[in-house]
Amino acid sequence: MKKFYIFLIASLMLITFLFSLNKEGNCATKKYLSLGTGNPAGTFYFIGAGFANLINKYVSEVRVIAESTAASEENFHYLLRKKMDIGMLSINVIEPAVEKKLDMSGVRLMALGHTSDRHWIVRKESPIKRVADFKGKKVAVGAPGSGTLVASKVELSLTGNLTLEDIKPAYLSFTESINAIKDGTIDVAVVSAGYPVASILDLARQIPIRLIGYSEEELNNLISKKPYFVKVVIPGGTYPGVETDTLTRGIATALVCQKDLGEELVYKMMKALYEHPKEKDAIHPQARQWNLENIYRGADYTTKYIPFHPGTVKFLKEKGVWQEIR
Repeated sequence: MKKFYIFLIASLMLITFLFSLNKEGNCATKKYLSLGTGNPAGTFYFIGAGFANLINKYVSEVRVIAESTAASEENFHYLLRKKMDIGMLSINVIEPAVEKKLDMSGVRLMALGHTSDRHWIVRKESPIKRVADFKGKKVAVGAPGSGTLVASKVELSLTGNLTLEDIKPAYLSFTESINAIKDGTIDVAVVSAGYPVASILDLARQIPIRLIGYSEEELNNLISKKPYFVKVVIPGGTYPGVETDTLTRGIATALVCQKDLGEELVYKMMKALYEHPKEKDAIHPQARQWNLENIYRGADYTTKYIPFHPGTVKFLKEKGVWQEIR
């Protein structure tokens, strides 16, 4: 009997040891991936963090860590330098990369989704009525390394015939921009994110604001010159006290990853994001735009330089919606 108990205890110890080895092995094989988002006051941050949670829930072999960054341009540069695994970016940041002849062969497109919508914000009593009125004013144009800054230069030129030399540029993040307009230290704040933006909602509850939109002529000129822009109307009532519609532009947001991420892994991540719509849509109002109907929005421009990842192609073929883009 004593020998039997010794054998039983030894067997239990062996089973426990083998189980711990298996558990450690599973942890060791889990792949950790970084996902670049944006400023905590912007839509990128909320959607990126939510996407990371969805992937972590449904793809057991990875652990995706959402990282707050300066957003699009910084994310893109990190991706190109292989310092980031997945990144969210407004597709307009591809243009300066092309102009600089940067090598984009190492990255692939996972998906396209919501638009980043331009919000030029002034205090209600401001005399500013249009972009041309920004001349000589202190204007937030986006943080260094952001897609917002890249787009601000283009939009100032094509809608107001202005350069950075014509204004007093303030290189502020979204959070800093909102705080500065609230404190009265700048004349115009800027946020480029899918509406409704939580920080602007909060601002409008504290001080009366207006949004500076574009005329039809200004917007048509912008879109004709830069095909990555699309027309967006922010409905009146979206923000407290802003009762009229605001005509502005949007830029499609891309989810871009490293080319060497495995086809099966990217396929599983796409399934995690697109096969759980209730959970995805609860992340943020703009998360609803990440659907199969919008997955080609901006693809004509983007895929000239960054083709779809094979894992995405496999997923889209499975869903019967794959389109060859020429």
